[in-house]
Amino acid sequence: MEWKYIIGNNFSKIDQAIIKSGLNSVYKHYPFGRHWIFDLKRILKLEPIVMVDAGANIGSVSKELNYWFPSAYIYAFEPVKSTFDLLVKQTSSISNIYPEQLALGANSEKIELALNPENTINSLKVKNLTHMLGKEVIEVIRLDEFVKNNSLDTIDILKIDVEGFEFEVLEGCGNVDINCILIEVGYERELTKVHFSDVENYMEKLGFQLIGIYEIMRNLNDRRKIAYSNNLYIKRALINS
Repeated sequence: MEWKYIIGNNFSKIDQAIIKSGLNSVYKHYPFGRHWIFDLKRILKLEPIVMVDAGANIGSVSKELNYWFPSAYIYAFEPVKSTFDLLVKQTSSISNIYPEQLALGANSEKIELALNPENTINSLKVKNLTHMLGKEVIEVIRLDEFVKNNSLDTIDILKIDVEGFEFEVLEGCGNVDINCILIEVGYERELTKVHFSDVENYMEKLGFQLIGIYEIMRNLNDRRKIAYSNNLYIKRALINS
């Protein structure tokens, strides 16, 4: 088992080195389905201008977006005060990442959030975690209201990773023009993940096409099962143009 891990780990390091090489030729010839940004760059005709990172945490995805799209405006939403402070610190040197201490949702309101020891899985869905650190009242805003308040037009990329609150974020989009959505989905029915089949049906009705499934995580108790993944949807009109 150890040699398999070593080989896999080395392949992963080589893969990451290729991805981070910055060579324009890399993404053009990289296999489809391996890296969502590469797939997106090959499909979109224009460079994205406005991006929204819902559930930004400490800014890892926002910084990755900035790396590949350095001229884009990136709005990073993180409602939890302690995590937001880390987000600000991590992105302070990047002028076009705009941290917002807000959550995106279906209604503009104040709401109670359950805090988890792992700040990556704070949840607006789960109210009675036995292991939660406590609760925090956070501010929620609809995306269409935020877009209007900030005189924005099209959202080129919307990334959503909000631990089961994804449909509320989508509902709050209203009639906002969105080109691409990267969303975390689950493959088992649980409170902290929206189910793949529900997301697929919803996105199809909105006119989006599933392009790829990335960063697949297996069930820790049964490796035969997929637990969750990040799925990329692109507006069907952009694919067919």
